Amino acid sequence: MYAHWHISTCQWLQRVQNRAARLVLSAPPCSSSLLLQQLHWLPIEAKVSYKLCCLMYRVVHGAAPSYLTELCEPCLDARLRSTSRGDFIIPRFNRHLADHSFSVAAPSAWNQLPANIRNCSTLATFLTKLKAHLCTVSFSY
Repeated sequence: MYAHWHISTCQWLQRVQNRAARLVLSAPPCSSSLLLQQLHWLPIEAKVSYKLCCLMYRVVHGAAPSYLTELCEPCLDARLRSTSRGDFIIPRFNRHLADHSFSVAAPSAWNQLPANIRNCSTLATFLTKLKAHLCTVSFSY
């Protein structure tokens, strides 16, 4: 579900977030996911997906800058199920580094969302459902 980040960067940021959660709650070192859940904070990878999906919602509804809209190509082949679901084409590159680009990471995150979240009529409703979905996915044990 999450964007493709360099593992060491993501782990470092997650450790910082975990320490911040312990600091805010004055908690001893324990299960950080419980602390994040108590604070209603998304883990770092989920937060990245949240931001990417928010930008994709704006791309879909014509509220994004043109330079982002140009990077995302909807699937228009009528023979594919992904067309009816409103999926976007995920470009394939020879280099793994390209997987970190917006043109790959954002459509990947968007395509993995359930239809009931993607089809929200307002941004506020979309963001509420998106955060609830990412919390469920992140904190399911």
